[in-house]
Order: sequence, then structure tokens, then C-alpha cells
Amino acid sequence: MIKPAHKFISLFIILFFLNGCGFKPILTVSDYNFLIKIDSMSGDGLINSKIENKLKVLDGTERMFNVSLNSKETKNVLSKDSKGDPNILELVINLNYKLSENGKILIDKTLTQRSSYNNISDKFELSKSEDILKDNLVENLVTDIINSTTNLMINDN
Repeated sequence: MIKPAHKFISLFIILFFLNGCGFKPILTVSDYNFLIKIDSMSGDGLINSKIENKLKVLDGTERMFNVSLNSKETKNVLSKDSKGDPNILELVINLNYKLSENGKILIDKTLTQRSSYNNISDKFELSKSEDILKDNLVENLVTDIINSTTNLMINDN
């Protein structure tokens, strides 16, 4: 049987090592040395504004890139129950973005993020869960944009 003092010491050691692992949220701490400015947006305004807000955290000064966004959100029915009502739904976000610097297009890429979820009879809860899914998909898209920009800068050096 483990004594309470040993449990406390073991817990302290585990917490000490986990605290020093260097975890940082990817978009809250800006160690990026570039800035991405939105030139133009078309398509789904809500998706575009969420992307724009997430890109505003980048405040590097070494290089400035311009980006044009074209997004589209689609909801699909993947399966129906015996009555014909939707049972499983899918949320798909397509994003075409063009990253440029000094008028020269460096990246022209189309990204797709999708997530499937169960239909809920409570439409308010369904709307809230769809908003959460949208935020997660947008987060993934922004991460892809930042990663491709970072790779571009690494390859330029």
C-alpha cells in the first residue's frame, strides 16, 4: 500500500515535469515573424470574419503577406432514419486562399475541412453544436494557412 506522503511526492514530481514540457497554445502566443493582411474576402461572410479574427493575432514585422479568401460552407445529409428525417449530418467548409507578397502570388491553395455529427431534435442545441464545429474547422483552416506561410518563409531562407 502506498503511503499518503509517497502519493503526494509522486504527484508533485509528475506536475513538475508536465509544467516544464513547453506547451503553448498555437495561436495565442505569437512567435511568428510575419503578418498576414486580408486583401479581399468573398463567399461565406461569417467564416471569413472568423478567419480574419484569428489571423489578427499575427503581428510579426519581418514580412507582410496579403491574402484573398473565398469560402463556402455546405451542410450535407449523410443518412436518414426510417421516416426520412436527417440522422447524420456533415458540415463542410471549402476555402480557397491566395497568399501574395508585393503583388506576386506565392500560394494558391484550396483547403477542405469536414465534420460529421448527429442530428439533435432541439434546434437550439443543434445550432450551438454547429457553431462549435464551425469554430474548430476554421481553427484548422487558419492553422493550415499559418503552417504553409511558415514553410514558405523557411524555404525562402
